[in-house]
Amino acid sequence: MNLTDDIAFTSGHPALGGLHRIGLSGARIEQVLRFYDEPHRCYHDRRHLREIFDEVQRHELPLAPEQALALLFHDAIYVPGAARGSNELMSAQLLRVYGECVDSRRLELAAAIIVDTIEHRARTPLSALVLDLDLLRLAAAPADFDAFTLEVWSEQRPLISLADDALAWGYFQSRRRVFLERLAQRPHVFHLEVFRRRYEGRARRNLERALAGEECGFGAS
Repeated sequence: MNLTDDIAFTSGHPALGGLHRIGLSGARIEQVLRFYDEPHRCYHDRRHLREIFDEVQRHELPLAPEQALALLFHDAIYVPGAARGSNELMSAQLLRVYGECVDSRRLELAAAIIVDTIEHRARTPLSALVLDLDLLRLAAAPADFDAFTLEVWSEQRPLISLADDALAWGYFQSRRRVFLERLAQRPHVFHLEVFRRRYEGRARRNLERALAGEECGFGAS
């Protein structure tokens, strides 16, 4: 099924059906989605979730309810500049609070998956699919990849005290490089074979461009 861009991402998305079946109401899902509409979000927003769940639906990926819960909540709390891992830990706690109607074993497994997004290391059997979906934008077309970089920059710019935008961009890139290098040094960017076949090459090329400073980013002519 191909979903068109003009369909808003709401609790009625087909890939969210499993959440309704385990007792998470549409009203509660909408409440979580509103976190992704916060004005400081340029990258970690509702579009990011929409792309993920569209991918699930388009390729009929076998998404367990715990995985759907983790995806829905994984960036629900997003404070730019927060200590490493704190956003994910707070998002996992929000899941426990907002998912009070869901079986506690499901909640704890979903929370563990969210915690795995801190290092993007799959420590539970269900984490791999979630982590691969979260990194899907690494395999975007080059122009889209560059645009996503600028969106992350927009979220981070207010935190950088340097007044000069060019200097601030250089600082941002130096910090971001650590994350990109960590991904590039892995034997595989993606955990699952199906994602490696579809997206590994494109993601590698984008990482190589970014690490070589070849992105068309801030200040490019």
